[in-house]
Order: sequence, then structure tokens, then C-alpha cells
Amino acid sequence: MLKRLLFTLVALSFTTSPLWAETTQSGNVILPVTDSSYKGHPVLSLVGGTLSPSAAGSESGSLVGVELSLDCPLFQASAGNVRQQISYTTYSKSNLSVSLIEINPHWMTELSPGFTAGFGPGLGLAQTSVTGGSSASYFEYGLGASASYKTGALVFGFELRNMTTGKKNNADMSNSRTLLKAGYAF
Repeated sequence: MLKRLLFTLVALSFTTSPLWAETTQSGNVILPVTDSSYKGHPVLSLVGGTLSPSAAGSESGSLVGVELSLDCPLFQASAGNVRQQISYTTYSKSNLSVSLIEINPHWMTELSPGFTAGFGPGLGLAQTSVTGGSSASYFEYGLGASASYKTGALVFGFELRNMTTGKKNNADMSNSRTLLKAGYAF
């Protein structure tokens, strides 16, 4: 697991280094939060959907939670907008309960007024517990794609996400999700 994480970080460093090198020439901004004109445009949403574990014998079930999204305070691309999505969700089915805390930066682009779509990576922590049994924590990483529509202060969205955990104690909490979001923009 540690080797896989280290490999992922090294690969990410090599693939993003050209982006960092061209930041000043291309209009990308590092740490936009330090600029006095930065506005996070936060949106607080309720999320709900389905979580489908990839482990054999596991059942799909309801996933509910909250999400705070905002313009990324660490990096903004010259084209589109990087939205940082921080979420807390829960899943419970049969004798398994899972609590998920994740951060999912998505590069978003406006397709028409009020309608945006995008994609991005995700990192998180899955805390699992089995009724009458053990509990474990899993580091997770993955990819997601999302779309949202904003009308006034109301924001409605849809997201597909696939997260991988790897095995721990002969259990794998990798999963895919379909989420609906309803939020309020501040």
C-alpha cells in the first residue's frame, strides 16, 4: 500500500511539473487565496445517492451527507475553474457502516450560463465498522466527474465517483458512487 501511494505521488509530481513550470506564463495562479480579490464562492450542499462496494458479496446502499465546495484556495487554472469539494458521507447496509471524509478538487468549465461540468481526483479516509465485529480505516483515492446547475443562490448537481482503497485485513472498501446534490451558494 505504501509503495503504491509513493508511486502515485511520484507519478503525480512528474505529470504536473510542466503545469507548475508554466504557471507564470500561462495565467495559472498558485495560492489565489493570498490575492485580496479572492472570493471562495462557497456552496453548502446536502448529498445523497448510492454507494456500490466492489468487494464480492457486498450490497449497494444509500449514501447521505454534506459537502462544502469552494474555488480552490491553492491553485486556479487559466481556463476553467478548480472547485475544491470537501465532503462527509455515511453508508450503512446489512452489518457494515462506513463514514467517508474526502477532498475532491474538480476542474470545472462553464458549458452554458449556470451549467458547469468537470472532473478531478479524490483523496479520503473511509472508517468502517462491522456490527459485532471489527473496525478499520482505509486511505482512498480515485476519480470523479460532475455537473452542476446554478440558478440564483440554489445549486443542483450530479456526480459519478470511483474510489480505490486496496486490501486491509483481507477486506477491500473500493467503491463507486452516484450522487445527487442540492445546495445553497453564499
